[in-house]
Amino acid sequence: MKHNVLVLGLMLLSGVAQSACDDEARAGVNWTGCDKSGLDLTGVNLNGAILRRVNFTNTNLTKARLQTADLSFSRLENTNFNHARMEQARVNNANISGVQFHQAVLDEARLSRSTIKNTDFAKSRLNKVNFYEAKIELAKFSEAELNLADFSRAKLSQADFSKIQAEAAIFNEADLERADFTQAKLKSSKFEEANLLQANFNGADLTEASIRDAIIDGASFEGAKLSSTTWVKYQRCRRGSIGVCE
Repeated sequence: MKHNVLVLGLMLLSGVAQSACDDEARAGVNWTGCDKSGLDLTGVNLNGAILRRVNFTNTNLTKARLQTADLSFSRLENTNFNHARMEQARVNNANISGVQFHQAVLDEARLSRSTIKNTDFAKSRLNKVNFYEAKIELAKFSEAELNLADFSRAKLSQADFSKIQAEAAIFNEADLERADFTQAKLKSSKFEEANLLQANFNGADLTEASIRDAIIDGASFEGAKLSSTTWVKYQRCRRGSIGVCE
């Protein structure tokens, strides 16, 4: 009798697990571990959905609503999130490659420890986003909003941050070798102990920013605003300094 009850229970649990992946897209849906690759989910409402370890390879989520959704540990390869709403979404430890976040809204989202390659965040909103210890390669952030974003200890080699708005952003201990910050607005941002080898800050606004203890060999600051900037060896640049910390 007990054996039959156990078998019935396992069958029911198996049915529940299977039906979850078959559930239609809706707010709060639980698709944990499901394969949702190659689908057209344009404009769907997945607010608060549990999407951990989901395979979204080649899936179209353009204009989707994913506020507070949990996509941690998911596979996001060639996924399209253009114009999506993803405020406070959790995308920690995810595999993100060839993804489009063009003009998406990810304010207060978390992408810590994710691996991000060849991904487009251009003109997106990433205010207060957490990229702690993320591994980011050849990503494009040009003209994005990154105010108060946290890139502490992230690896950002050759990332394109040109013309971003990133007031009070944190890049402490980040690897930013050959990163491009041309004409970026970086007032009060922190690059303390960061690797800025051959980074390009030409025309950037670093007013009241800090690059204390950073490595700046080969970095370019031509035309950069360095007013009251804290320089490598703790010295404070004179107000009005341009291109050279005086």
